[in-house]
Amino acid sequence: MKKVLITVLSVFALTAQADFLGSAHNWNKGSSDSFKSAVKAAEAGYKANLAVEMAWRDTGKMIKEAKKLNAAGKTAAAVALANKAHRQSVNATAQTPLAQSAGPLF
Repeated sequence: MKKVLITVLSVFALTAQADFLGSAHNWNKGSSDSFKSAVKAAEAGYKANLAVEMAWRDTGKMIKEAKKLNAAGKTAAAVALANKAHRQSVNATAQTPLAQSAGPLF
């Protein structure tokens, strides 16, 4: 009985996750487009930082430059720059609570 239950639960779990990967997934490479995911992550973080007015100066410029590099066919450099912009947005997010509570100590 346990074997049947485990088998049924395994099949259910696999079918529930069948549509987990998006349509951009490339089965030949084993992953989706790395540039698109890197830029989406960087842009999402940058927009969140802009909303609380804590975005770093060069993050937006880096995202634009990464898009230009990708359009020019330099995908590896574009992915590296987009990842760097994403790291900056993550660091800016981590800095936000400290900067908002900063002030003079009397």
